This record gives sequence, C-alpha cells and structure tokens, in this order.
Amino acid sequence: MPRLSVTPRAVALVAAVLLLPAATAAPARAQGGYVPPKRFEITPFGAYQWGGSFDTQGFSSILAGEIQEQSSFSWGGILSFLAAGNSAVELYYLRQDTDVDFNPNGGQKRTVGTGFSNNYVQLGVRQGLPKTEGLAPFITASMGINVLDAKDSDSSTRFAWSLGGGAKYMVPNNPRLGFRLDVKWMVTPVPSGTYGTWCDYWGCYVTSGTDWLHQGSAGLGLVLAF
Repeated sequence: MPRLSVTPRAVALVAAVLLLPAATAAPARAQGGYVPPKRFEITPFGAYQWGGSFDTQGFSSILAGEIQEQSSFSWGGILSFLAAGNSAVELYYLRQDTDVDFNPNGGQKRTVGTGFSNNYVQLGVRQGLPKTEGLAPFITASMGINVLDAKDSDSSTRFAWSLGGGAKYMVPNNPRLGFRLDVKWMVTPVPSGTYGTWCDYWGCYVTSGTDWLHQGSAGLGLVLAF
C-alpha cells in the first residue's frame, strides 16, 4: 500500500486554503463598520454637590436651629455592566468633602465643623431612553449606604438611596469613548433626636425619630467602554 508523503510545500498550501476565508472576512467586517460588543463602562467624574441640612429641635444637648453642610465639589466613579434592553447595572462611589454650619434660632450662622465628608456607595440600575441627535438620555435609581465621616469623631454608616437622570454621548469615530452628564437626588435617614414610646401585650418600647438628609448633585464624567 503506498504511503502518503507530507512535504512542507503541501502543508503551506493547505494552510493557505484554510486561512483564506478568514483573511477575506476580516476586512469585510471592518468595512461594514463592525464593532465588538461592549459590556462594561468605567466613568470617573467630578460634580458639584449641595444640600444636606436637618433641624436640631429634638436634641437636648444642641441648641434649636439647623445644621447644614456647605455646598462643595465632589468626585467619584461609576462601574456599569451593560445589560439587555438598553439598561445597565451600576455600582458607584461618590465622595464630598465639606464643612458644616450651624444656624441657631435667633442667632448668627457659624461654622462648627471642618473636615466632614459624605461617602456614598450605591448599587442601582440605569435605564436608557430613546436617543435624540446623538444624545442618549437615561434615568437612574440606586440603594446603598452613606458613610458620614467627621474629622474629630467616629464615622456613622447610614442607609441611603438616590434617584436621578442624565444623558450620555459617545464619540462617533470612537465608540469606546464618551461623556456622561448626571443629576442626582440623594437621601440619607439620620436620627432626629426625638423619641417615642409604644406598648403592646409583650411590653413597652422606645423608638428613635428620623430626619432626612437631602442632597443634590450635578456632575460630568468621562466614559471608557470596553
């Protein structure tokens, strides 16, 4: 029975035949504007943050009035996982360094604390809306925590949530680079200093009242898609 002879020339001929379809298909896909799918986005951002006040009427150790955080610059980052239906799951961190003012009833407003910060760590969703002339508007919602950190005292970790919206613009010639505008309303429940009691068959209990720390944020970020 004759033996099959495999020469280097024959191997090269077979390899050329097998690679020819792939070599011709790649340029065709590039000419057709093919872009590999993007599943993640990283968005570092800077923002202007305002709000953050609550009454001190219920605190026995503090004069009646209002404690308010000063408006200031904030910064952070967003990690987005792009899902189906023009939506995304997002994890974001936002930090605001600021000072705290106290406005007593019948007195003069003064700064009572420096080196205070809000640290929001939130997990949420982003839902895209129909595009308008290259802009992709969206709405957002998230839940997580806000770590209230003061320079000369212990930090306090509180539940927090946010609602917001904005728009994203991806560069036409580079779909992996874009810009993102975000506006957020952030809410953190904090103790109000007031207490209530209630009783049932099992006994009586004391409950702490709640105040609401409201903040707003408007920021611009650089979108890096991959």
